[in-house]
Amino acid sequence: MSGDEDWMQALESWTVQELDDVEWQVYANAWPADYERPAVLWRLAGVETKSGNAAYGEETRRYAGHVLGRDPAEEADAVARLTSALSAAIKLPLDAAQRRYLLVGETVADLKADAVATGQLSVALSRKNRRLSETAPLMRGVAFQQKEG
Repeated sequence: MSGDEDWMQALESWTVQELDDVEWQVYANAWPADYERPAVLWRLAGVETKSGNAAYGEETRRYAGHVLGRDPAEEADAVARLTSALSAAIKLPLDAAQRRYLLVGETVADLKADAVATGQLSVALSRKNRRLSETAPLMRGVAFQQKEG
């Protein structure tokens, strides 16, 4: 299972690429005392796990995105751009070399939400995780029956 730092780093890297603007700052977890506008802050808002089978389970993490522009128009534009891009992305690279990705789920934007306290963006990222268990059943054999005729 990947730690939250890996997931957060993937989301931060994707955001930097998507905004494609050196003026935007991207922060994780909390606003620093000396943050600069325009900026995006991502923070973990919730975690859900689902039992799949004996070998795999699924973990979903919901992130809140706080977007602070220099003015309301820049803020709204960035929220719209990020929401559209997340919806189109389908997956974010977690470790591209090992072909590990985070699936992008529901993405919601609320332009009326407080940018500092609540955040205007919400995105669900998920990943299937292999369970390391000694209690998983082993396959004893495979029955193969050839169809005649």
